[in-house]
Amino acid sequence: MSAIGVGAAGVDLGLHDGATLAGVFGSLVLYGASILQTFIYYLSYPDDRAWKKLLVAIVFLLETVHPVLACAAVWNYLIQNFGNFANNEVLHPTILIPIIIAGVVAFVVKTYFVWRIRCLSTGRFKQIFPAVMMPLIIAFPALGCCERSAVMVPTTNNNCRWADYTAKALMTPTLTVLADPVLTKVGYASLGISAAIDVIIATAMFVLLAKGRDQFNKHTDRILFRWTLISIHTGFWTALFAVLTIILIGYATYPSNSLYTITYFPLCELYCNTLLANFNARSWARSSRVPPVFLSSRRRPDKPMAAAVPLPPLDISIEASKRIDSESCENKTSTDIPCYV
Repeated sequence: MSAIGVGAAGVDLGLHDGATLAGVFGSLVLYGASILQTFIYYLSYPDDRAWKKLLVAIVFLLETVHPVLACAAVWNYLIQNFGNFANNEVLHPTILIPIIIAGVVAFVVKTYFVWRIRCLSTGRFKQIFPAVMMPLIIAFPALGCCERSAVMVPTTNNNCRWADYTAKALMTPTLTVLADPVLTKVGYASLGISAAIDVIIATAMFVLLAKGRDQFNKHTDRILFRWTLISIHTGFWTALFAVLTIILIGYATYPSNSLYTITYFPLCELYCNTLLANFNARSWARSSRVPPVFLSSRRRPDKPMAAAVPLPPLDISIEASKRIDSESCENKTSTDIPCYV
């Protein structure tokens, strides 16, 4: 094996390629969780509508391509072109395509949650909420059609458009080009809008579900409380990662380092896991059972373990009659309870 000549001092790539590698590792961890969630979904909900199964399949397929290309990009930078520091300044398709895939997955997931909130809403809010949210969800692609002069940034050509910057970044994709102040502001705007949408979606779900509590029996209130917890987690983690990415972009003095990739790369898998978690949580949210309590007797080391003894039920006649009334009330009002997924 031939030795590789390396300087005595070495080169620290921790803030650049090391951060990207950490982000890819985070993506792979979340991808493993999404594999399990996808398996649970198809196993637990075989009677779901075809469009839901297709939605899960499309999102999971896109999420699968995302870490594969990200790993290929890291292989290019750290293995195939090891020591070629000029190559580290070039943004290859394997690093650009995952960014596009992440945007597509985020668009699909956000659109689904907006549609779900619309189904839960009534009155004018049912039309106003999608009308306000959908333009925000597609805001970043729409920026490519806006006039460059409307941003009031000094340029040599006042007729330049945003599309020119996008084309320039695609034709000569380097860190220097993407570090243009205009493109940096586009990145800030995109992540800021994404975080705002996630917070608004989580807040809207929380308000709608909170308003529905105390209007039904205890079982229904328990269901609504569980869905409230799920709705908070729906937008919290994605919004948190988007905000952290914005902070790291500002702190990292991009493009001198790539600390922001630590939280940016896992966003795609995080959106997929959010969607799958909402689908898989339906059984837990609608369940009215309480986990059984078992009393296990102590055993001596020389004796086998005794079988678990279930706690004996304490039913009395009055309690039984109340239970029957409660069940009849639940059955009576169950048709009035909307489906939350």
